[in-house]
Amino acid sequence: MRASKNEKMSLVAVLIVLAVYNVIVFVIPFSRGGGFWTGYGFSMAAIILTAFVGFYALDNDSIKSKFYGVPLISVAWRYLVIQIPIGFAQMIFQVIPFHYWIVLNAILLGACLIGLIAVEAGKDEIGRIDEKVKEKTFYIKSLQVDVENLFNRATDEPVKKALKELADTIRYSDPMSSPQLSAIENKIEAKVADLTETVEKADGNVIKALCDELQQLFAERNRKCKILK
Repeated sequence: MRASKNEKMSLVAVLIVLAVYNVIVFVIPFSRGGGFWTGYGFSMAAIILTAFVGFYALDNDSIKSKFYGVPLISVAWRYLVIQIPIGFAQMIFQVIPFHYWIVLNAILLGACLIGLIAVEAGKDEIGRIDEKVKEKTFYIKSLQVDVENLFNRATDEPVKKALKELADTIRYSDPMSSPQLSAIENKIEAKVADLTETVEKADGNVIKALCDELQQLFAERNRKCKILK
């Protein structure tokens, strides 16, 4: 699978950290004891985890997916920024038994993994809510498109004005639909269907009358929307 530009940039950043880290670790004459290998091992794990999270979070090219992936990357990089200095501390202060360092590193890694899981779960929930909102706003958006199409087809200026005012009313109406609004929304749909037929017949007086009726229905719908909130 071809890597995206953002994935490549993320990988390059992690590789730079990996290279600089290993140069520092093996140029400075640290004692190669248990503390050294504990710090080195967990720090390397943090670098690899950050690289993996970067690829996972940026795998989709859509703007929404990238936006949702930002918190995941943030958690991974924060863990890396904390883990590397702690890893160096373990290499320097090897008088402290490395068993304690293992416990500290394991806690940090566990906290990072829990954070990643929580963020991913939150992302899925946000996506689910977003899809639900799309379903509930489709009604208004669909009606708005229908009326705007009628406006473009009309030729009589008074009719175009009435259709424009109706389109504006729909645009600024409460976008969220609800089962409790089904009765009035069915009436609105029926009236819009009548309006479509009337525009095709170019009956100006009937068109304006239907627009007035729809204005009243939308006003009623908006009042009911306020009650439901």
